[in-house]
Order: sequence, then structure tokens, then C-alpha cells
Amino acid sequence: MHRWTALVLGLSLALAGTVQAQSPGGGSWIGGAPLRGRIVVGDGSDAWVGVWVDAPNVVPPSRARAPMAVSMVIDTSGSMAGEKIRNAQLAASSLLESLSDGDIVSIYGFSNQVAEVAPPTLVNSATRGALMARVGSLVAGGGTNLFDGMSVGVSRISQAPPTHPVRRIFLISDGHANVGPSDPGTLADLASRATEWGTQITAIGVGYDYDPHTLSAMVVRSAGRLHHLGEPSQMASILETELMRLQRSVALNGRIEIVPAPGVIILSGATMGARLDGGRLLLPLGAVDAGQRRELLFRVRMPAASAGDQLLGTARLVFDAPEGGVARTQEAPLRVEVRSGALAASEQQETPRVAAMVAQHEASEAQRRAADALSRGDQRTATAELAQAQATVARAAASHHFEDAEVQGALRRRARELESEGAATGAAASPAAMRARAYELQAAPMAADGY
Repeated sequence: MHRWTALVLGLSLALAGTVQAQSPGGGSWIGGAPLRGRIVVGDGSDAWVGVWVDAPNVVPPSRARAPMAVSMVIDTSGSMAGEKIRNAQLAASSLLESLSDGDIVSIYGFSNQVAEVAPPTLVNSATRGALMARVGSLVAGGGTNLFDGMSVGVSRISQAPPTHPVRRIFLISDGHANVGPSDPGTLADLASRATEWGTQITAIGVGYDYDPHTLSAMVVRSAGRLHHLGEPSQMASILETELMRLQRSVALNGRIEIVPAPGVIILSGATMGARLDGGRLLLPLGAVDAGQRRELLFRVRMPAASAGDQLLGTARLVFDAPEGGVARTQEAPLRVEVRSGALAASEQQETPRVAAMVAQHEASEAQRRAADALSRGDQRTATAELAQAQATVARAAASHHFEDAEVQGALRRRARELESEGAATGAAASPAAMRARAYELQAAPMAADGY
């Protein structure tokens, strides 16, 4: 009997009696506005526009969690020897303990070649112990064949049955790919293929020698998440947190689409992962968990407009409901008011939430520049970039009245983080310390953009 046929038969019994729940939250999750909601005829034609998705922070008590298909792809190259491989084993065991009966898991190790630790297996009381025993067989040695390791993980997830709509590949690595195709573009394309089956990649970069650019590219292309771990001991807690978030998914295969109005041109997307396609702007979201917030910041060019209410475009949220895979769409118009006369001071105010998005974006750009400066050994420039970013974010937090306390709270937290990062960057006293700080600064903008 084919492995997947056997699994489907088994899970049909495991899922018998499951209650299909309704998606939480009856209202629209999507909204948006230009930075300046009122302009006068003849004002500059380029403008910031922000769109946000606020998922409801609730999962109905009666809702049964959708079954999951998970693949773990673990770097077992020589650099993982010792504490790292022991913590990877602990993390894999913790994941197996957290999975529910009826979930499917597969586990692979990669060094020069790929070793199948566990083929796709239905998790239950009869298999869980054996799976955990196999995890203990992981041994570190050899090179880093990331491409083949991920290829197997993607292939196995592509075979997951439709009864398991929540899908995730967990990748753990501490080094640079040096066996097989190794360039970021090829590996990012491989990660993107996983999305064809509704799969995202959670990448865990361990230590200060992994390739942040490649892991970041893979995560962005699959709408996944990146975790930078300075200490290997954090692996298990990260996997537990990720699994808990997946269990609270309220949307799958989500994406934001921006359709411009006639005459309006979308110039670029500032949010990482946004791409232009035929004049429209797309941002894949993948799975969205309860209470999660995602934002999209972009610039448009408006045509010369006469006085009146002008449509800039339509923001569209498209996703599948976790229960039953029903496709859903929500829309929000993006409008600007054009006045023929001068605006009063009270009418020139910026849209607070979009102003916060612009400030957060500027902070992310500063962190990337600071990371590049540190990698060149230019500690002074890195510290100055962070100080300027901290001032920008703090000013935005103090200059606007936010009806949404979470937006202002996020700005204040970012300002404190930037202040702390600046102090740590200034105190880095060795090349190794500066390299560690550069890794932290590269990871921070990813988290800010929802990765």
C-alpha cells in the first residue's frame, strides 16, 4: 500500500467526529489610507499609502484545530556538532510532544547528502515514541547541502493530503550552503515552490555563522518566519511558540492585493516581500494566526485631480478558511479628499497609523544600514544610524493621537529596542562582538515586517 494512502486511511479514523468550525470575527479585517487624507489641487503626485490586516484575536471554543502536516529539515553538518545538534534533537522531540494525534510529521537531516530520519508518519500513541527515538540518531558531520535537504522537505509536504491544510517546514541551520546549488536566488525559488501547496518555511538560524541573506530570502518568498538564535538552547521554545501560533490559524494562504484606480500608478512596495505584478501590488501572507497584525506600505503616483473624493485603489484580502478551505475575500477602498482651496492646519494632519508605518519602515532601513556598517567594521556609522532611527520612531510616537493603543505601543517598544541596540553596538569591543550585533540588526527588520 502506498505510504500516503495508508496515512489517509489512518487519519480518516483519527479525525472522525471532528466539528467543522466557522471562521472567527464577522467584520472586515482589512483597512487602509494614504498618509495624507486631504490634499489640495496641484499637490505633489507621489504619496505613501498604508494597508493593514488585523485578524480577530479569538478562536471559537467549539472550533477543532485543523490537522497539520509538518516537515523538519535539520542541518547535520560538522559545524552542528556538540551543543547545537543536542539542542536540535531536543527541539525535534519537543515538537513531537506538542503535535496532536492525527497530525503528520516527517524529519530529515542534511549534510553532504540527505538522511531520512522519519518518513511522513501519522502521529499517535503508537508512533510518537518511535519518532522520538529516531530523532536521537541525528549525527553531525560533513558539508551543508541545504538545497537537497529543502528539496526533500518541499517534496514531502507537496504529498500531504487535503485533510491537513495547515502546513509548515521547519528549517534549522547554523551555516552557509556549500554543497549543491547554494546561491540565495536558487534557494529562494525552491522555498517559493512550497507555497504552491500552502506551505510556509520557519527558518531558525543558529549562532553567528549562518547565511542570513539566504535564510531571509527563503522566508520572505514563502511568507514564513525567521528566528535568529544566539543560543542553541532556545530552539525548543521557538518551535513550541511557532506550533502554538499555527494551532491558532484563522486564515490560510492569505495575500493582500492592491488594485490601483484608473490613472493611479503603484511605484513600489516598501514592505519586504511585496511585489508588483501587472500594475497590481501583491503581498503573500500565508497563514494568519488569531490576533496577528500585518501591514503593507507602498508609494503611488496620482494623476492631476480635480476637487472631490478620489479613489486611489482597492485593498483586497484573499484567504482560505482553515475549516473546509472555503475561499474568502474582503475589500477596503483607498481614498483621498482633494480640496480646491487651502487646508486649515487641523486638516493637514497625517493618518496616524500610516505615519507609524512610515516611521517603522525608516527604522528598518536604518537597522539594515547599521548592520552593513558593522560588517565593514564601521561602528561609528552604525551607532549614528540607530540613534537617528530611535529619534524618528520616538517622534512619531509622541506626535500623533492613536486611537489604536497597540500601534502607539509598538512604536514605543521599537524606540526602546533601537536605544538598546545603539548602546550595545557602541559597546561592541571586538570584531566577534560586532559580527554578533550585525546578525541581530539584520534579523530585527524581518520581525518588524511580520517575518
